[in-house]
Amino acid sequence: MINSIEFEKVRSECKIVIENLEIWIRNIIDKELTKKYGSHFWDFQDELGNRLISNGIIREAKGRFENEPERYPRFVDSLLLDDIIKIICKPDLYKEIFSPYMINAFPDGNIVARTYLNRLIPIRNKLYHSNPISNHEALQAMCYSNDIINSIKQCYKEKNMEKKYNAPTIIKISDSFGNQFNESHINRNNTGRGHCDTRKKDLKVNVGEKIIIEVEIDPSFDPSEYEIGWVFDKKNQSTFTENKNRIEIEIENKHVRTDFGIYCKVTSDKEWHRCGDVDDCVSMLYEIIPNE
Repeated sequence: MINSIEFEKVRSECKIVIENLEIWIRNIIDKELTKKYGSHFWDFQDELGNRLISNGIIREAKGRFENEPERYPRFVDSLLLDDIIKIICKPDLYKEIFSPYMINAFPDGNIVARTYLNRLIPIRNKLYHSNPISNHEALQAMCYSNDIINSIKQCYKEKNMEKKYNAPTIIKISDSFGNQFNESHINRNNTGRGHCDTRKKDLKVNVGEKIIIEVEIDPSFDPSEYEIGWVFDKKNQSTFTENKNRIEIEIENKHVRTDFGIYCKVTSDKEWHRCGDVDDCVSMLYEIIPNE
């Protein structure tokens, strides 16, 4: 079947699926290691001085993270594919933390997981350096990546079933100004609702500009099980378009204020909701300034 698809289409699909896999692995590394070792897990050392992650990986990643903070919103984003494979397949970390995410794809353990993940590295390098890949490599990229992503999703489903409130929540929200807030960086209050303040990054939005926001919902929930809605001041009179997980707003004079909030609400089809009226609600706050 792959023989009937144009080469560039195949290359594009392979890049997308490998990128998605990298995103998934980065997210579980950030989530799990932060939970166990703290928000600066990359600097963690045990009582004997043994580092959680090798000096070589940390030194190079820190250089990228500190030199390009706009490009790498989280430290984990500055890690290379080779690095995240080494971390997730490290024997002690795999056994203690990551095996539940990988077991459906690799029931025989971290050695097999490392073997298959490492096969993706040369394929990814070819794709990002405009080199050709074979049909066999394309199948490897798509099959291996999707198998691992599905294994991670299955783990999310099982973990959700153990929660007191098994409800869909926002795990990432990003905008057209390069802001990105992942699950662990969304500030939440005691009701479970969250907010993300772009003003802390000294961002000011001018009248006439467009704000585009996209959200990602916990993928262990089927989109047919919930609705996504958007709320903001002067919505009924504004120029905007929305399509479930994405909204585009043309900023006008009536939006000028120091704390312009755009709220994304997620409501499941259940009779109860985690936050009372909704299952999740996360706002993005902006400072809107006039042109005069």
